[in-house]
Amino acid sequence: MEDVIKILSKIKPLIEKEIGKHLPRKGIPQILFDGCWKYFDYGGKRFRPALIAISCEALNGRIEDTIPAGAALEIAHTYFLIHDDIEDSSKIRRGKPSLHITYGVPHAINMGDYLFFKVYETLLSGQTIWGYEKTMKILELMTEMFGITGEGQAMEIEQRKKGLSKTSMEWYETMALSKTGYYSGGTPCMIGGIIADGTKKQIEALKKFGFAIGVAFQIQDDILNITMSKTEQRVAPRTVGGGYGKDFAGDIEEGKRTLLIVHAFKHADKTDKGIMRRLVGKKNITTKEKEKIIDIMKKYGSIEYAKEYASDTVKKAIKDMRKEIPQTKGRNKLEAIAQFLIDRKF
Repeated sequence: MEDVIKILSKIKPLIEKEIGKHLPRKGIPQILFDGCWKYFDYGGKRFRPALIAISCEALNGRIEDTIPAGAALEIAHTYFLIHDDIEDSSKIRRGKPSLHITYGVPHAINMGDYLFFKVYETLLSGQTIWGYEKTMKILELMTEMFGITGEGQAMEIEQRKKGLSKTSMEWYETMALSKTGYYSGGTPCMIGGIIADGTKKQIEALKKFGFAIGVAFQIQDDILNITMSKTEQRVAPRTVGGGYGKDFAGDIEEGKRTLLIVHAFKHADKTDKGIMRRLVGKKNITTKEKEKIIDIMKKYGSIEYAKEYASDTVKKAIKDMRKEIPQTKGRNKLEAIAQFLIDRKF
């Protein structure tokens, strides 16, 4: 099994150098550029650009040809994070204050918007490598991804207003695929395949693989949100301020309908359902109240269910991908990253 941290560490400096070509650190007003660089400087795994690069490598393409696309996607990811933190009222990102906490909501929204514009500037710079036709295909995929991700985010936000009984497994799977499956898996894998001149079947196989690991990534994120220790510091490589770097059990306070919440409520008895209705999404919820919900999740095996769901999803994705993607170093790396996404502790 490939060392995923080494894989990511080789691609990360290439991505950051490319971002630096399009996003200046100095300018007027300086507050804009300081803010835009905050989340990049806080750290991060850069696994989405790595998916583009390694999907390309899996089809014997050149990693260096993917860098503009990887940089554009990382800029897009940062734009999503800035606006997501505002929407969720999250105070912490990567162990440090969220952008809207540091600069205020108006500046943070504008910083996100500015980065969105930089996504297209960075993508278009790749035309010298890819040519016009391939560049247009990548632009189409990225544009589609933005729209579907926005739809998924809207599904999640809207559902918080509804009773817990209104949320089903079918709803969760659709939401997770739209919100995370595309931009954290399917789209980067497809872009890598296109850059490598993959066949339609190969690109479709990479797309399905990416969808699966994107959803599995989200599930593991949700598990970490409620299982991370407040006393044990988990230090994530190349991040600032500690391990998981988000509010403890923030998903419960925000009222997010995670797989854990959906499963627990479905299996809970009348008393526990009542507790969940009262506490999930409660403003100023206490740590003890969060722990009550976590205890209910444990009682009904929701954490183990989510872990198994993510694991089974990844195993099937790897099995299906192997049917169309030849065994190469790149494919081995893709499989390693898929496993890493569900085993990670940060």
